[in-house]
Amino acid sequence: MTVLDDPVSPGTPPEVRQAAAGAAPGWPLVLYFHHVHPTLDHYTSLTPGAFERGLETVLAEYGPALDPADVRADLDPPAGPRVLITFDDGHRDNLEHALPVLDRLGVRALFFVITGLADAAPDRSMTWDEVADLVADGHRAGSHTVTHRKLPALGPDEQRTEITRSLAAVRDRLGDPAPPLAHPYGLRPAAGAVPDGVLAFGTVKAPPRPWTAAPHDIRRTYLPAGREDSWPRLCRDWRRQWWHPSP
Repeated sequence: MTVLDDPVSPGTPPEVRQAAAGAAPGWPLVLYFHHVHPTLDHYTSLTPGAFERGLETVLAEYGPALDPADVRADLDPPAGPRVLITFDDGHRDNLEHALPVLDRLGVRALFFVITGLADAAPDRSMTWDEVADLVADGHRAGSHTVTHRKLPALGPDEQRTEITRSLAAVRDRLGDPAPPLAHPYGLRPAAGAVPDGVLAFGTVKAPPRPWTAAPHDIRRTYLPAGREDSWPRLCRDWRRQWWHPSP
């Protein structure tokens, strides 16, 4: 396998370039995944084998993954580089193909659920009972809104409804008093749409900033699908960014 010398050099594929900035110095790296499936042809999908190799590469640089139970608004910066593993959308393949890998590697993850699809689309999404089983096993669930619409395209009241109703569903169904949120498509909603005290996660569209400075738009990055040759260098660079800002 050829390893790229520099993931942000001229000619670097755009999906690798987007992923190159990790986290603000001193703050956890947050990775996000969508599909883990052996045959699905989708730009967000990793095969189970690639997913396992990717996690092994990340954990070799970061050690044990951050416990999602520790993700809260008053989180103190960790003493050394740490990584948080997250999933968006609550896809059924997370349960069928990602969970066995997480179990083998001893990783607990944060699953952002589209609350309007849980129980409504069991052929493609996890049910509330299945999400509750994940939580009972040490994983955590958060909100990915009710319907996964692009929040900036909605009016202020609709944005707040999408967010607050989904947060309430996670609290009521799973007993989490302060569930986190992930913005659909990484698009930040209007000011005031996210309740105070809620940690909200973006995507690579968000710049790397301390959680205390941007609690409603925390950067997450990813392992680019189909670009496994870039992963070792990305992981090393992300770890270095714990001490030094990304360029």
